[in-house]
Amino acid sequence: MKLIPLPLILPLVLASSAVTVTVHAQTAIAPSIESGWITFPAQTLKESGTAVRGDLKLPATSPSTERVPAVVIIHNSGGLQDRTGAGYVKVLNDAGIATLELDLFPRGNRPSTTRENLPHTFGSLVFLAAHPRIDPARIGIMGFSWGGILSLVSASTEVANAYVAAPPKFAAHLALYPVCSAQLGVVRGTSRSYPASTYQAMTGAPVLILAAEKDDYDKPDSCQQFLDALSETARAHISLTVYRGVGHGWDTQENRTYMDNAAREGRGGYVTHSRDDAVAKESQKTAVQFFTQSFGR
Repeated sequence: MKLIPLPLILPLVLASSAVTVTVHAQTAIAPSIESGWITFPAQTLKESGTAVRGDLKLPATSPSTERVPAVVIIHNSGGLQDRTGAGYVKVLNDAGIATLELDLFPRGNRPSTTRENLPHTFGSLVFLAAHPRIDPARIGIMGFSWGGILSLVSASTEVANAYVAAPPKFAAHLALYPVCSAQLGVVRGTSRSYPASTYQAMTGAPVLILAAEKDDYDKPDSCQQFLDALSETARAHISLTVYRGVGHGWDTQENRTYMDNAAREGRGGYVTHSRDDAVAKESQKTAVQFFTQSFGR
């Protein structure tokens, strides 16, 4: 491998906010991890009604009075079914970082644009920033494919300012195989989802893109082309690693092939997810290192 430079219902009201949160019956995943599915309303500058559902895990190894960093994890177009985020949840929790893995939609019900999930993305930031166990200054975001796009675009000053006041802001963004050809289209002004001004200014939080050389959505150099198309100021906040010899979804736990009209730079075609254990382990390790360094831990 060579490298190139996510039948009892109890109501809970958080003391530090006026947000009512539904906590579903909790399931112990491991003795060291506190876990539970929750539903809460997205409260952003644009709206306050969208329901957000996710699995919140707090590292139990930290004192109950200590505020810990957290990462929002967003799945790919296939939903949570392939469990791509599970390995990242574990390594982040083991590193003392809380996780909120969102459940945006089931497989087959992908929205027409990632813009429809921006309320969930920033609503999660606002929710975590008000949580008594979370450090509001150390909240990151990561995502896969569809979720990778949301992780990337949420680093845009234009997008972030439309949804949240400062603070809170995401402290770090990790985008895994975020369909860079589509992001290049944003910069070139050919996107139907975002204006060309989207990536002109970035929030200043560190951004790391992990890409695949053999991605069925992109060319091998699509992510580098995207970076090259940015201004020097915007590009200064973004780093890129390309994993050689692997394709889109190298960290999946469900190998599969499907048709997507967004594949082949928007021309459409088949997309294959094929797990590579070595690269999956490496990208999980990279995620921990990236967030730990970004959070200053």
